[in-house]
Amino acid sequence: MNKSYFNRKLMNRWLFILPILLLVCFYFSISVYAQSAGQTEFKKNIQLINPHPAFSLRLQLGLERGDSTSYVPGERMVLSFESTKDAYVTIYQYDSEGRVKIIFPNQSNPHEFVRGEHLYQVEELLLPLDSGFGPGYIQGFATARPLLMVRDNRYPDILAQEFPVISFKLGDFTISLRNLFSQQPPENWVSSNILEYQVVRPHYVSERVGRVMAISFPRGAEVYLDHEYQGVSPKRIEDIQTGQHLLEFVMPGYEIWSKTITVSSNRTTQVEANLVPVESYGEISLTCEQPNALVFVDGKEYGKTPPKGTLVIRDIKEGYHELTVMKPGSQNYRTWTQTVKVLGGETLPIYVSLSKSNY
Repeated sequence: MNKSYFNRKLMNRWLFILPILLLVCFYFSISVYAQSAGQTEFKKNIQLINPHPAFSLRLQLGLERGDSTSYVPGERMVLSFESTKDAYVTIYQYDSEGRVKIIFPNQSNPHEFVRGEHLYQVEELLLPLDSGFGPGYIQGFATARPLLMVRDNRYPDILAQEFPVISFKLGDFTISLRNLFSQQPPENWVSSNILEYQVVRPHYVSERVGRVMAISFPRGAEVYLDHEYQGVSPKRIEDIQTGQHLLEFVMPGYEIWSKTITVSSNRTTQVEANLVPVESYGEISLTCEQPNALVFVDGKEYGKTPPKGTLVIRDIKEGYHELTVMKPGSQNYRTWTQTVKVLGGETLPIYVSLSKSNY
């Protein structure tokens, strides 16, 4: 009898819990469906399709990651694209907050013209740390003549920024593009496939770790954390113990940048370093067939040519300089002037012949 009582009690509990579980599953399914349907509808709204294109433009994220993938704020994205014929290409990035960025052309590739059947890459595309979580999209357009960048009166000034935001209202921006392309012949433009990606929250293996996003200007510097090599800038360093660490950027031709940073629990610390070029000096070894000729570098006198041998001009800053050799008080010789390039730590040999004038 006791066993029968407990069975009935257990059955009553399941009869109470089961409808709740079914209801939760139902609402979860509806939510997922609504989210999926919402994203599908959103893509339809931003997609501009040429019904009769004369060529095509194809975009791809990463190498093997496909058209839909996940990224965390601060992560590097590698975008590749290819047009089937010579064209002028502009590529936009749309985030979940309605912001529109130009990601091509950019500072590294300031010209929108691309060759057909050539694969191009945008390698330094980083998701900002303040990126909103949710879906993001990338869409490109190719035109037979300059169109999109030319119509923006801020071009080329906007490329002074890296991947600048050009609009905060994606809806209005899409409408303006739709109106623009509606006035173009179909054979003059084409839109790319739309790449969709998700911006997700970073996962931390422990409450006692954080991450660092290390960015140097110029990019490509070696990154060291506590004297251990991590890769090249821009570099995201994962699972760092909280507390203070020494971060360093090393790049040939620039001073070593170092700073003690603090890593906080479950947070990304972004560090940006403007590297300072190292001033390097070389020298000029000048030989002239005429003695006592005055020698000038960038308008500054450095002495006279000797009767025999060479005049060595030391401590000339690396770079381009105007070198002038002239015979003072004489109309029988021409003034010799030339732009020369001095390399740091090297001697530049120069031979000068002050040819006689014809008058």
